[in-house]
Amino acid sequence: MKWFVEDPTPTLVLAALTIGVLIIALVRTGRGGLLYAIAGVGILTVAILALEWAVVTDKEEVEYSLSGACHELEANNVPGVLSYIDPKSPAYGRLKNELGRVRVSKASYNRLDVEVDRSKNPIEAKANFMGYIQAKDTRGEIPFQTFAQHFTVTLRFEGNRWMLTDYKIVGFPEGSY
Repeated sequence: MKWFVEDPTPTLVLAALTIGVLIIALVRTGRGGLLYAIAGVGILTVAILALEWAVVTDKEEVEYSLSGACHELEANNVPGVLSYIDPKSPAYGRLKNELGRVRVSKASYNRLDVEVDRSKNPIEAKANFMGYIQAKDTRGEIPFQTFAQHFTVTLRFEGNRWMLTDYKIVGFPEGSY
């Protein structure tokens, strides 16, 4: 049932198909009462879309945090990126050093999969995604400018937002990045 509040696409497709069938029935039968059914489907669709917009799921909150970090990364705002990272985590110092030596022109992700563990206190989440970064190493030590890799990120819900606590580049040996 999560699809109901995370993605409006199924609602829109189902509404369009239902209205399409009702219009065909209206044209074939000429029954004016079908106009009420069409209006009802439209009103119900608007209500479901309003509910989808109003309910923010854990996955959407994690996605907002990752998107915010990407925007700060593209702006080369190191303090802004670090604001999305738990200062007590080992990833904080590691990323602070790495971010200081690159100029990022593009940062994005896709194929996001989020698993939330509400049994932990504070709540934790694991986010798996494909990450893309276009950057230039200011020291000239890294030869490539485009980096595309599968990431696993651990986040913790602190206060009212998700903070990155650790990350792993899938396929890289531990500690080699």
